[in-house]
Amino acid sequence: MSKESNFAPENSGAKFFHRKDLYLALVLVAFGAFVYYEAGKFPPAPLVLGDTINADVFPKILVVILLFLTAIIPFEFKITPQKVAKIDKERNVKTLPITWITIFLLLTIVFLTDFLGAVLTMFVTCLLLPLVWGEKNYIAVAIYALLFPAFVWFLFNQLLGLYFAPGLLEVFLK
Repeated sequence: MSKESNFAPENSGAKFFHRKDLYLALVLVAFGAFVYYEAGKFPPAPLVLGDTINADVFPKILVVILLFLTAIIPFEFKITPQKVAKIDKERNVKTLPITWITIFLLLTIVFLTDFLGAVLTMFVTCLLLPLVWGEKNYIAVAIYALLFPAFVWFLFNQLLGLYFAPGLLEVFLK
């Protein structure tokens, strides 16, 4: 039997599904179920908006797409068997510390979002992530951290009329 037709290479330990991919898929399914449940708690659209799509529809559509794509992950090795050995080898490499620092930073920022507000959260994210990742052009980072949140706020808050929670900026808005 030729190597091209070997759908489950010996080095992956996979027969019907890939074990590591199955674990990843289960985590994604759990996350998707949580998001789907949370989206179901969104309030319905006000009657003044007529027959528009409720706020829960878009997140639910994304979750269904996520779950569909997640269902493919454990069986993907059968579609591209030549890549399994390379993928498994890369998975055995120790996770870089910058990955854990980024995860911690993002979780901290998400935790502080209600306190900071939308605009300050965008500012802090745009400022800290490039610096943590090693960007040395501080002027470019500062310009990006100021202009991007300002542009997003102007576009969504002023032009489209969407409300952004002010957070800490509420003190200055009064």
